[in-house]
Parts: sequence; structure tokens; C-alpha cells
Amino acid sequence: MKTVINYNCDGDHCREANGEVRVLPTGGGSNLLLCLACFTHELEFRKERNRELETGNRFDLPLWHDLKVYKS
Repeated sequence: MKTVINYNCDGDHCREANGEVRVLPTGGGSNLLLCLACFTHELEFRKERNRELETGNRFDLPLWHDLKVYKS
């Protein structure tokens, strides 16, 4: 399977070379720029990791449509 690269996305699960990218805050003023496929992968990681973390230390689980669209 050929790897797809979206040069505006910080992830490595892209399905479209020119897909929409949104800004996912990571806390502390930094962000991830992710396409929908990479966002979905990141949210699955966060959900799984949250099961192991105490309530005050859990990751936020925002919705895709609530994130700001990245303008390159």
C-alpha cells in the first residue's frame, strides 16, 4: 500500500494528500495539525490512555467539527 503524505498534517495516518487539516490543542500553548484520519487515530489513543489516567490528568476529547480549520 502506498503511503499518503499530507504536508500540512503532523500525523502519519493520512488518507488524502490535500485533505482538510484542523488545529488540535495539546495543552501548554502547543498544537497538533491533523487531518481527519490522523485526528481519529489520536482520539482513539487518548480514549485508551484516559482509562489509565486519574481524572485530573486525562486528555481532552474534542469533536472534529469543534476544532479550528488550519489555513496553510
